[in-house]
Amino acid sequence: MIADLKPGDNILSYYVLRKKEMRTTRESDEFYASLELGDASGRINGSLWTDAKKAYETINVGDVLKVKAKVIDYKNRKHLHVQKLRKANEKDDLSEVELVPKSDKDSNELLLQLDTLISRIQVPELGELLVLMFQDSAIRQSFAQAPGGKLWHHNYLGGLLEHTLAVTNIALQVAQNYPGVNEDLLLCAGLLHDIGKVAAYRYETVIDFTDQGRLLGHIVIGSQMVADKIKQIPTFPEELAQQLQHLILSHQGKLEQASPVVPMTLEGILLYYADEMDSKANAFLRIKRKDAGRRWSTFVSLMNQYFYLGPDPDTQKES
Repeated sequence: MIADLKPGDNILSYYVLRKKEMRTTRESDEFYASLELGDASGRINGSLWTDAKKAYETINVGDVLKVKAKVIDYKNRKHLHVQKLRKANEKDDLSEVELVPKSDKDSNELLLQLDTLISRIQVPELGELLVLMFQDSAIRQSFAQAPGGKLWHHNYLGGLLEHTLAVTNIALQVAQNYPGVNEDLLLCAGLLHDIGKVAAYRYETVIDFTDQGRLLGHIVIGSQMVADKIKQIPTFPEELAQQLQHLILSHQGKLEQASPVVPMTLEGILLYYADEMDSKANAFLRIKRKDAGRRWSTFVSLMNQYFYLGPDPDTQKES
């Protein structure tokens, strides 16, 4: 696994190709292939010099590759000096190869928690909507498997279900502090706010956007999915449908964050901040694992800041 590699290791293993680019050295016009490879434990950059152009033309992002390489230290980072690579084929035993990271939580247990939350709904139409959505076998299976994000937060299989439950529970707990919250509406919106991600991501060998996800975005996809299910419930009040759609469309809070509208209701405000809290907390924990042993994280460009990770655990033990 990539996380276990050390400079000096000679490896022969399977990785998924995440990025590729043909480059030349500054000193000469010699071409080499710059690669980003990944597995369930992380990512690593590599360089292929031998027959680089030929190899580059035969591999594509998302391909599973069999890679022979030496691990080196390049600018204080692990780097693969690739000697050979080829696409994996049907003769390769990939049964034990873990390419996409996954949640360490049991999906069946999380689905039980989902069903328990659905059973709390008192408004019949909202309850019927959730049953229609999550008892659809295709949606339920995808919802349990899909990631919650590509790179930033919950970027692993099962991440969507894990994130959804956390956001809903946070929102319901915070709602106890404010009178007048429509808890059924908030609960329903919490469970449905990211439902569009079941169609927005592909995750067979690498987590990336589908064409639909890139063209429309998960918010629009989710809004359409909810609207389609509501059409199957003749008694669903129009006002309630509009309020629910507003929560889904506004849950990212700001127009510059790809939210079609900003939150304009109390439930919308609570849902937005619950989503922000869980997303950022999960991202922080991922960064802390990645930079384990460091007092400060590497620079996080998406947040334009460093994170304080605390003193080294080994140093604490000594003191």
